[in-house]
Amino acid sequence: MLSIVIVMAAGLVACYICAACGVGSRRVVPAKPPISNWIWSFCFFALLIFLGIYDRLSLINAIFPQELCCAVALGIGAYVSLRNAHIRAKLGSLHRPLPQILEFGLLLVGAYLTFIAIELPSNPYMTDFYWEGLRLEVVIIFIMMLALHFLFQRSGVGAAIAALAFEIAGIAEYFVVTFRDAPIMASDVLALGTAAAVGGGYTYILNGSVLLSLALLAATVLLLSLTPLVTKGGHRARCVVVNLVVGAAIIAGSVVGFKYVSFANDLGIWYNAWIPLDSYWREGFVSSFLTQVQSFSPKEPEDYSNEKAKDLLSSYAATYDATLGSTEERKAAETQYNEIKPTVVFVMNESFSDLSIYDDLAGSYTGPNWFNSFDGALSKGTLYVSPFGGGTCNSEWEFLTGCSMAYMGSGVYPYMVYDMTGVENLAADLKQEGYDTLAMHPNLATNWYRNVVYPTFGFDTFLDISDFTGASKLRNMVTDEATYDKIYEELTSTDDSQFILDVTMQNHGGYDTGALPASMMKDYDVDGYDNSELNEYLALIDESDRALESFVEELSTLDKPVVLVFFGDHQPSIASFYNDWLTPDDNGLVHQERAHTTSYMIYANYDVAGATTGNVEISSTNYLAADLAQLIGMPLTDYQKAELVMQTTDVPAINALGYQDANGTWHDISETSSSSSGAAKLASDLQILQYHQLFSDGIHYQTGAGYSGTVWGRLD
Repeated sequence: MLSIVIVMAAGLVACYICAACGVGSRRVVPAKPPISNWIWSFCFFALLIFLGIYDRLSLINAIFPQELCCAVALGIGAYVSLRNAHIRAKLGSLHRPLPQILEFGLLLVGAYLTFIAIELPSNPYMTDFYWEGLRLEVVIIFIMMLALHFLFQRSGVGAAIAALAFEIAGIAEYFVVTFRDAPIMASDVLALGTAAAVGGGYTYILNGSVLLSLALLAATVLLLSLTPLVTKGGHRARCVVVNLVVGAAIIAGSVVGFKYVSFANDLGIWYNAWIPLDSYWREGFVSSFLTQVQSFSPKEPEDYSNEKAKDLLSSYAATYDATLGSTEERKAAETQYNEIKPTVVFVMNESFSDLSIYDDLAGSYTGPNWFNSFDGALSKGTLYVSPFGGGTCNSEWEFLTGCSMAYMGSGVYPYMVYDMTGVENLAADLKQEGYDTLAMHPNLATNWYRNVVYPTFGFDTFLDISDFTGASKLRNMVTDEATYDKIYEELTSTDDSQFILDVTMQNHGGYDTGALPASMMKDYDVDGYDNSELNEYLALIDESDRALESFVEELSTLDKPVVLVFFGDHQPSIASFYNDWLTPDDNGLVHQERAHTTSYMIYANYDVAGATTGNVEISSTNYLAADLAQLIGMPLTDYQKAELVMQTTDVPAINALGYQDANGTWHDISETSSSSSGAAKLASDLQILQYHQLFSDGIHYQTGAGYSGTVWGRLD
C-alpha cells in the first residue's frame, strides 16, 4: 500500500502548493481556499499518511484492490475538500426547501454508510442482519449525528465527528474480536485503563475489511462536510441559540428514551449470552452494546422482599445445620480449625485450563501433566466459570463474594459497576476471624478498579507491579513462580494466620508474541493445523504446571498449616476455535459450557480432620469459598450454608450461562421458577438470596475512578 500512498500524497502535495500559491487553473485547483477547507483536506491527508507508515511497519494485511480503494477514497476526500466552501455555498443557494431536504438526506445516507463502516471489519454476516437490529443501529447513529449536527451549527463538523467516533469504536471491536474471540462488552468501557495496561501483548494488524471500512468513512465524512451552507441573515445569534437548543433537546430526548424504552423487550433486540458474538453479528454492534448497558440495573427477582429473603436464608441455614453441619467430619474439622487457624492462599491463575477436553486436541495433547496426575488434593476437578477469553475480575468477584454472574446481567463487571461496600466476602470474613489479609497482582493496581475494591473488601495490603521489581518474566509478564516466591516470603515472615490472594499474569493473551525461548515452545500439530498461538499458550501452561508443582512441594515442607486453593479464571480466547472444530456436533448449552470450564484444586499441607484426599468433584467459582470452608472447618455464613445445601442437593454448578442439575443436565439460566421443584426451584431461591446479599439496602453504583455514586431503588 505504501507505493499507492506515495503517489496519492505526491499528487495532493502538488495540489496544495498550487492552491496556496494561487497558480494553475481554478477549475483544477481552487486558489487560496479558506482555512476550513484546509482543515477538512488535511484530515484526509493525515489518515492517508498514517496508513502508509502503518504499511511500512508491515501492519497491513490486505490485497491490492482493497488498498487501492482506501487510498483513492482518502485522496478524493482530501482533494474535494479543497472546494468544500464553494460546493456548500452552491448547494445552500438552491431554492427552499431543497437545501434542507439535501441536508437531511446527507445525514441519513451518512448514518447508513457509518453503520456499514463500523460493522464491516468484524462482522462476517453483513447480509444476514436482523431487521430490528439494523433499524435500531441506523436510527441511533442518525440521532447522534443529528444532535451533533445542530450543536456544531449545521456545519457538517458535528456529524463527521459522530461518524469518526463510531468508526473508532468499530475498529476497536475488530481488534477485540480478533484478540479474544468475543465482542466489546458494555463494562469494557469502564475498564479502558485495564485494557491499555494489558494491550501491549497484541499485534494490531489491519486487514482488507478495515481498509474498506476506512474508505467508507472517507466517503461518509466527505458527504457530511458538503452539507448545504446555512445562509447567514440578520438573526445569526438567534440561529445559533436555536441550533444549540435543538441539539440539546435531541440529546435529552435520547437519554429519556434510552431509560424508558427497553431495546430487548420493546424493540425485540435479541441478546445471546451463550454466544455474544452471534448477537453482535445479527443485531449489530451498537444495538447489542446498548442493550447490555440497559442490563446494568440488576433485575429484581419476582415477588422479592427483604423479609422473604431473610426467611428463605434462615430456612436454608437450618437445613445445613441439621445435615451437612452436623456430621462427625464437619465437627472434627471445626475443632481442628479453631485450634490452628490455617493460613489460606488463593491463586487465581490467568487463563489456566486443560484444553485436552477438546477431543484431546485431536490426540496430540493430554493437558498439564503434574496437575492432572496429582492425587494429594482434598478436592480437585472441573470448575465452571462465567467469563471466556477475558473478564478475569468476574471470576475473582464470584469466588470472593460467593455470588454468581448468572444474575448480574450480560456484559456487567461488578467491580467496575457497583459499590460493594458492606457486602459479605471471603477477605472480610477471614479478617473478622483475626487473619492478616493480603492481595497481590503483578500488574497495575488500577486494573479492574482493584485499588478501589480491595480496601472495600477488607484487604490490609495490596502488592502490585511496583512490588515485583526485578521479578522473573516471560513475554514481559511476571511469572507465576515469581508470585509464588512472594507468597512464600510472606508465609515465612510471620506465624500469624494469613489470607493471601494471588492474581497471576504470566499466561495473559495474546499468544502470538513469539517472545518465548525456542526451547520452551511446543510443537503440537492438530490434524495438520499448526497454530503458533496454541503452541505458545500450551508452553505457558506447562510452565505454570511446573511452577505449581514446585510451590506445592515447598508448602509440603513448611512448618505452618496452609491451605491452597488454585484455579483458572477462564479459558484463552483461542479455545473457541477448537471447541467448534473438534466438537462440531455437540451444539447448544453443553457446547458453550465446555468453553467455560477450567480446573481447580484445594490442597492442605497438613492432615485435615475428617477429610480425605484424591476427591474429584465439579464445582463453580461462586461455590469455591464455601467448599473450602466446609472442608477445613472454617465458620460459614448463612449464605454459604445455603449455597452448600443447593450444591449438594441439585445444583452442583452454576455460571452466567446456566446451571447443572444432579443428573448432569444443563439448563439455561432463564429456566428458574419459584413454583417448581428441584434444580429450577433452587436456582430461583439462589437468585433471591444473592439479590438480598448484594442489594438489600439499594443498588450502589461506582462513579468516576470507583467512588461511591447515587443509591438507586432503595428497598424497605
